[in-house]
Amino acid sequence: MKAINIRRRHFLTTTAGAVALLSPVQGFAQEVGLQDIIVTAQKREQSLQDVPIAVTALTQETIQANRIFSVNDLSSIAPGVIVRPSPGGSQVPVFTIRGQNSFGVVPGSDKQVSIYIDGVYVSSPRGSIFELPDIQRLEVLRGPQGTLFGRNATAGAISVVTRDPSGEAHIKVDASLGNRDAGRFRITADLPQVGPFSGFVSYVHNYRRGEVYNAAGGQVWDRSLSPGFGVQQSPYYLGTVDTSSYFGALKFEPTNNLRFVYKFDQNDDRGTPDATGFVGFDLANATGALGPTLANFLNTLYSSQNVYTAANGKRPDIVTNGFAVPRKVKVYGHSLTATWEPVDRVTVKNIAAFRQSNVIGPTPIDGLSGLNMTPAAIAAFAPVAVPGFASFPAGTQAAVLAGLQANLGGQRFLGIAAQASSISKQWSDELQVNYSSGKFDITVGGLWFHSKDEAGGPYGQQNTLSFALIPASGLVPLGNEGRYFNKATSIAAYAQIEYRILPTLEIMAGARITRDTKSSFFRYDVSGSPRLPIVPPDYKKTKPNFLIGLNWTPNDDTLIYGKFSNSFVSGGNTGGIPYEPETATSWELGAKVDFLDRRLRTNLAVYHVKYKHFQQSQSLSTPASQALALPILTGLYGATTASELLSKLSVFVGDQGDVLVKGIEAEITAAPIKGLTIGGSVSYADVTFPFVQPLVLAGTGGRLEVNQRPDWTGSAYASYETEPLFGDTRLSVRGDAFYQGAMNQTTNAPIQINDSNRNAQGTKGYWTFNGRVALRHLALGPVDAELSLWGKNLSNRRDITTTLFTPFGTSANYVPARTYGLELSVEF
Repeated sequence: MKAINIRRRHFLTTTAGAVALLSPVQGFAQEVGLQDIIVTAQKREQSLQDVPIAVTALTQETIQANRIFSVNDLSSIAPGVIVRPSPGGSQVPVFTIRGQNSFGVVPGSDKQVSIYIDGVYVSSPRGSIFELPDIQRLEVLRGPQGTLFGRNATAGAISVVTRDPSGEAHIKVDASLGNRDAGRFRITADLPQVGPFSGFVSYVHNYRRGEVYNAAGGQVWDRSLSPGFGVQQSPYYLGTVDTSSYFGALKFEPTNNLRFVYKFDQNDDRGTPDATGFVGFDLANATGALGPTLANFLNTLYSSQNVYTAANGKRPDIVTNGFAVPRKVKVYGHSLTATWEPVDRVTVKNIAAFRQSNVIGPTPIDGLSGLNMTPAAIAAFAPVAVPGFASFPAGTQAAVLAGLQANLGGQRFLGIAAQASSISKQWSDELQVNYSSGKFDITVGGLWFHSKDEAGGPYGQQNTLSFALIPASGLVPLGNEGRYFNKATSIAAYAQIEYRILPTLEIMAGARITRDTKSSFFRYDVSGSPRLPIVPPDYKKTKPNFLIGLNWTPNDDTLIYGKFSNSFVSGGNTGGIPYEPETATSWELGAKVDFLDRRLRTNLAVYHVKYKHFQQSQSLSTPASQALALPILTGLYGATTASELLSKLSVFVGDQGDVLVKGIEAEITAAPIKGLTIGGSVSYADVTFPFVQPLVLAGTGGRLEVNQRPDWTGSAYASYETEPLFGDTRLSVRGDAFYQGAMNQTTNAPIQINDSNRNAQGTKGYWTFNGRVALRHLALGPVDAELSLWGKNLSNRRDITTTLFTPFGTSANYVPARTYGLELSVEF
């Protein structure tokens, strides 16, 4: 038998009124009361209410009902959790959990929030916003998870659990139509069990036209000088979803106590980047001898042609994103899980896996790259391109200008534009042993992990193009390549024990030891002239983690816990810039209590966590990051090489110093009457920087602001299902609201900029609303059907999610536009 540790055993037996919830603590409204949910947040099956971790679990029914297709759909679904895609087309999720940001966009670096799929760690964040058709459960673990989930989980972990084959013949088909030409089709076919074998396959195609029109659509960009890239056109709509997903599982169960489950997933994404709005030009940054001249050129360039701006800080209807092209993302993985139960109370599990992601996602960081060099712009460009132009005699000026007009006419200007591409591969194997008895619950395990990663621009081309000109043909030239090559191997062993001192008191202790080895080199050239690659020393580090806590269960419906734990994000080297491991130490006190015969559930957590050597992804398109990187590179490689590297690295990991977060989280779910479930959540995180690295302060004007971390998040929801209206058909209605508090968008002290740009300094708090109405259990001949009408972001919020500050202005990305549709599901 499976060893399932469930403290509450008085389950309600009637499930006729079950309703899938959209709630932080997901459950079902039964006759009256809330059902337990089984999770694996501690590497073994437990009731959610028995786990001494702040964890939010979303069930399969909830995921389907609320159109949660990827990790990018999790924003505000759990207390203090914000998810947004990083700028560009590389499909990198940016997490904020408990006041800490996790980017992981720098090649070879790790991240503060780990993603797991069926127990397999997803190492590369690039391309990790992808759809899995058969998610059974999704768990969001908040706070450091270093003991059981290992390195790179200082803020939390996302655990995606897909379903196993049922062994029963079954087909389910979902088809939906929606606004902006949307169409989504999904089919899952479970095959009948044949001897010890059972399996299923699934396919999903999802399309929705983008919400923002691209005035520069149709521009041709030719990257055929790099193998495998070819020619693409800039799309007419940005934010388009166009994915195909495949999933399959095969189970082999030769005996009652031994089973093997193989799973394969693949996601092909040909969508377009989100719109990047041009908010305004920052005249204050145009300083120095060329400052006024450069400002005049940019203003002339922008005003000499149709340029659409978003000066009010809201998502625009039209942008000028000429450099954007459809992304090419392919992500796939194989896993084989073997589970053996040699005797009662002992389970042995081994998870072997391979994953790969290929990503190509060019995008204009400045929101305007790709504008044509008009005659007026070229005239204003002459003083910038030719030193001393203003002092030339009139005849010489005319000759120089004529030459520039002949050579530059029709060329395209790129302020800040990225050509991100990457190939990531990983191999892993993890062995787990679980033992459970009346006194002990013990989990021990070991992990081997290896990855290979390369990233940069297309082969032979520059990664981030800054103040560059491209021929009118759109042919992107070779030269100024900057490409990262990284390998990493990690070996770890861990153990966790829970010992019941008294029937109501349990002590918990855990430890993990991790050995990381990383090697890397950075290949680059200058104007087509190759340089010797930067080959830093190998990174080798052994780091321990531990956890200790107490769990008190005064009755069957109450768990009060307290714990101290730590975790770390691995250190490393980016293009020659070393960075230390980030560490987190956390105190947490929590309570999980059911009241009123399980009609009311309240979960509360209070925490204090300190991060040291916080690893911040840095873009070298910003003056502050350049000021941080240049002294480090100069000290390591000399002034000449440092100056060359500065424009080739594109991104690096910077040590920001320390971050201190104190906060509180609360989740409430109530089932007051049959069919009705209501609830919500609220979280508050107080973030401060007790110590900031001096080089960071030097680059930010002596002050560092807390950014991209809202103090408050919240949610509220209600779900109701009627008695049968006719036959077995019931009406199900649900509505939910999510709140994200106000936050700064820049780490710098407030910049003195023109009025049109001031809107991007910070965003106000706002609510988004989703809703769904469904007729369930419709009898259509021999099939069971469900017809639903749904909508997301019903009030069509247009707020900024991310602001990008560059020397050439300010740009932004935004909350996705309102979507709605009609869906029919049938199964037989």
